[in-house]
Amino acid sequence: MFLFAILFIVIAVVNIIYPRFGWYMRYGWAVKGDSEPSEGYLLFSRICGIIVLLVFLFVVLPSWS
Repeated sequence: MFLFAILFIVIAVVNIIYPRFGWYMRYGWAVKGDSEPSEGYLLFSRICGIIVLLVFLFVVLPSWS
């Protein structure tokens, strides 16, 4: 479970710092040409990443102890 927690935290932090990576992994490879995610998508992705990370750190992680 410790490895899962570390992996989850790393993915959440990457999504907060560099949300374009998540967009390219999910949608970017399927689009031809120079397509970019919108600013709204990037902002929403960062906000969701912060919320998910906080819930994980303060709700899920303490319950494993």
